[in-house]
Amino acid sequence: MLKILGISGEEGLRVAVVMNVESRKLGKKDIVKIENRHLRPEEVNKIALIAPTATINIVKDYEVVEKKRVELPSIIENILRCPNPTCITRKPREPIKPRFRVLSKNPLRLQCVYCGTILTAEDIVEQLIGG
Repeated sequence: MLKILGISGEEGLRVAVVMNVESRKLGKKDIVKIENRHLRPEEVNKIALIAPTATINIVKDYEVVEKKRVELPSIIENILRCPNPTCITRKPREPIKPRFRVLSKNPLRLQCVYCGTILTAEDIVEQLIGG
């Protein structure tokens, strides 16, 4: 999660990661706490791609003031790269942002709106975490 948010530890932010915490609803869950960090919409979309059941809590003065589930939008724009080397979004002189349509959420499958290339959950994780 930290990698997809671009957090390396050098930013000076206080970060806490707790894994395998007991949860009544989920059995087990992981918790990532980042102090003084507000998530941009594209960051929330990245989280939704990797952890579609995630919940984001906003805490102020040690109290949860907002709690919201991430929601995968129907169109994912400028987050992922189309793997098709002939796609118009890969051409250096074309100012076209990559756009993907969500074909299914479970299993996660996206389709490039320009060339029709399909991305699977494995492709998405590889782009966001692996590369």
